[in-house]
Amino acid sequence: MSKNKQTWRNELDTLLNRLVDDELTEAETARLNDILRDEPEAREDYHAFMDVHEALAEQLAIPDFTAVDKGIIAQPQPSYIRPLLAMAALVMIGFFINALVNQPATVPSTIAAKTPKSIATINALSGSLIYTGDRGIVRKDLKEGDSLEGGTIEGMTPDAWFELKFVDGSTVMISGNSMLTFSDDGQKKLRLKEGGFSANVKPQPKDRPMLVQTRTAMFEVLGTRFSVDAEPTAATLTVSEGRVRATRLSDNLSVDVPAKHRVVASQDHELTPKRLPDSISIWESRLERGSKEGNGDWVPAQEGEPAHLRAIPYTISAKLDKQQRTIYTISTRVSQKDSPSVILKPGSRIRVQGKMDTPHAIWFGVTLRRPNGDFAGHFQIIEPVERFQPGETFDVTLNPEEYHLDPSLKKWAAGLAKTPFDLKVGSVWCHSLWDSVGLQVSKMEILAPEKPGN
Repeated sequence: MSKNKQTWRNELDTLLNRLVDDELTEAETARLNDILRDEPEAREDYHAFMDVHEALAEQLAIPDFTAVDKGIIAQPQPSYIRPLLAMAALVMIGFFINALVNQPATVPSTIAAKTPKSIATINALSGSLIYTGDRGIVRKDLKEGDSLEGGTIEGMTPDAWFELKFVDGSTVMISGNSMLTFSDDGQKKLRLKEGGFSANVKPQPKDRPMLVQTRTAMFEVLGTRFSVDAEPTAATLTVSEGRVRATRLSDNLSVDVPAKHRVVASQDHELTPKRLPDSISIWESRLERGSKEGNGDWVPAQEGEPAHLRAIPYTISAKLDKQQRTIYTISTRVSQKDSPSVILKPGSRIRVQGKMDTPHAIWFGVTLRRPNGDFAGHFQIIEPVERFQPGETFDVTLNPEEYHLDPSLKKWAAGLAKTPFDLKVGSVWCHSLWDSVGLQVSKMEILAPEKPGN
C-alpha cells in the first residue's frame, strides 16, 4: 500500500468514526467529501457502507427512510453525508432493539393487545412472492384481499406479479425479480432495492408527497402515473402522466420530470429529463457484458463456450405446494435504463439459444408492460422434450402468436392484455419445472417482424 493511500485511508477511518459520533466539523466534512470525490476506492467503501445499511434494514425488517426524509429538507447537504447518517441511526436502532430483546418479556397488556394498522390491500398477485412485515413476520402464503400493515414484498421469479392498493386508492405494482419496501404513517414512503415497479398515485397532500427511494435517487410524487427501474448504480424514472420531482442522492441535484419524459439518476448520466424515444421492435441479449444483463448464474466465456446464464432454483413454499417442488429459471431484462422501449409487434419472432444436460419440456415466455409501465401479463409457450438433445446446443425460434396468457393469471385476465402484441417487453425468460436439467442460455433475441408472404 502506497504512503498516499495509507494516509487517506487512515484519515477516512477517522472521519467516518467522527461522523458516526456526530462530531464532524465543517472543515472535516469538506475533507471527507474531497476524499470521496477524488479516490475511487473510497467511493467503493461508501457503496459497501450502503450495502451494510441495506442488509441491516432487511435483517431488522424495519423500513428505513432516513435518507428520504433528509432528502426533502431544503438545506443542501454534502454528497455522502445523508446515507452515512442513516446508517448511524440504524446502528443505534439495532443496539436499542438488542437491549429490548435481552430484557425480561414484561409487556404491558395495553401494548401487547395493540393491532398493527392496515395501510393497504393486495389487489392481485401470481407467481412466487415473499412478504416480510414490519414486525419481522415472513409470509409466502399471500392471497388476494389480504390486508398489509407495511413491510417488504419481493418477487422471486420472472413470472412474479403483485399489485397493492393503498387506503386512498393509490396502486403500486411490481413484476419479476423485484424488491419493494412500503409504509404509510400519513405519508407514503417506498424503497425500491432492485427491479422495477409502476404506480398510479391519487392526489397527495402538498406537504406529504409520496416518496420513492432507490440507491441513487429519491422521487417526490403528488399524484401521477409513473414507473421506476432500479439498478445498483442507476435508477430510471418514466413519467406517463403529471409531474415527478427527481433528486440524485450523490449531489442532491433535483429536476422536475414532466409527462412523456424520463430521467436516469446515476453518476455517469446528466440529470436531464428527456422525451421518451421512439420504440423499436428488435433486441438481442448481451450476456458477455456480465451478470447484470440477466437473472441467473452467470458464467463467462471459456473453453469455446460463450458467456451464458445457468438456471437458478426457486423452491415453492410448502403452504402453496405440499411437495415443495422447484422451478429452475433464467430471464433477461429487455426494456431498461435509457434505451428505447422494445415493442413486440405482430410478425415478430423470439429466438433462444442454449443447451441442457437432460432433455426436458421447457417453458418460454415474455413479461409485458403497458406504455405507462403497468403490468400487462405473462405470455408463454411450452416446447416439448422432443425438441432438445442432451448436451447439444439448441436454437429455437418461437412465434408469439402461439403464446398464451399464463394460466395462473386467469382470474385477472379481464384486466390484462388479450394478446402479447403492441406492448413493451419487460423481460424474456425460460424455465423447467420440478427437475434440474442443466438448462443454460447463451443468447435471446427479438427478431424484426416478418413481412407477409415470407
